[in-house]
Amino acid sequence: MFAEERLLKIMEILTRLGKATVGDLSDSLAVSSVTIRRDLERLEEQKLLTRTHGGAMVIQPNSHEVAYEKSFSEKEEAFAAEKERIAEFASKLVEDGDAILLTPGTTNMRLARMLIGKKDLTIVTNAANIVTHIGSQSGIDIILTGGKLRNKSFAMVGPLADQALSGIRVDKLFLGVDGFDFNEGLTTPNLSEANTNRQMISIAKKVIVVADHSKFGKVTFSQIAPLNVVHTVISDKLLPETTAQKIRELGIELILC
Repeated sequence: MFAEERLLKIMEILTRLGKATVGDLSDSLAVSSVTIRRDLERLEEQKLLTRTHGGAMVIQPNSHEVAYEKSFSEKEEAFAAEKERIAEFASKLVEDGDAILLTPGTTNMRLARMLIGKKDLTIVTNAANIVTHIGSQSGIDIILTGGKLRNKSFAMVGPLADQALSGIRVDKLFLGVDGFDFNEGLTTPNLSEANTNRQMISIAKKVIVVADHSKFGKVTFSQIAPLNVVHTVISDKLLPETTAQKIRELGIELILC
């Protein structure tokens, strides 16, 4: 079992039971108690649990808020006009001959449709629904990673997805996130999806975050990466000026549309 899979299993057990001992987790996952303690330390550093004498328990306050994930249709309806403008501008950053990576998400779904007509474009994605919408278009080569399908986001995640990504490099990554916070960085509700997103960041020359204003100042369950991995942010004009200024002060290019 991969380390990220084990962390996910630990959180699943703790979420279901509320708390568990090191011995119980060691037996359930068939690993040593030393490994479990190291995993618990890592998860506590990410503020996902609290270690107790001999075990751990989930953090109760606001746990529903940070872990809750809307359905794809719910996300699609929220700030639709803003997402359309963000996607339109993002499409202008894609040049003929580019190799790009698209994460799952409602903004990137719009972006994918706007790329129809580009020439010699290679699109790598772990979003199954993006492939079904533009997979038949000429002039675009599409690579879909393998992996386990998440029905909430249509994302392919897990070791197979990560392995498929490890052997390639792309010019630009268009990264959709659920949270963008100056202390906690980029976040998403799902541990497996966060891990795959980190792999995507590692293979991209340029990381472009596409996020409407509602995502800023928000923290969800799993950290993807700190903000210093981001080169460009594309958002909408409802983003507060104080937030915009902080982004620019970090040396990140900010585009509001």
